[in-house]
Amino acid sequence: MPIFVALGKATETGIRNLEAFAVRHDRAVQRAEAAGGKVLASYALLGHYDYLVILDCPDERTAMYILTREASGGNVRYETLTAMPMKDFTTLIQF
Repeated sequence: MPIFVALGKATETGIRNLEAFAVRHDRAVQRAEAAGGKVLASYALLGHYDYLVILDCPDERTAMYILTREASGGNVRYETLTAMPMKDFTTLIQF
């Protein structure tokens, strides 16, 4: 399945609701799995982004659904990238 990297920024609402973050995160992971995806890893970050989520999803539609659904809560906004394992990349660029 394709891998998607989501870089998240907390909104003002999300910052005000940090005390409920652990519960929201656990529920988000459960919703992702119910939608057919899997959260491979998630991290809090220092710097330009506040969160990093690595998703394994069957396709772009599923990844978009999962991340849009989470963003609709108003606590976070995502920038999403598709990732390719380095082994696959090195095979791809062989001439």
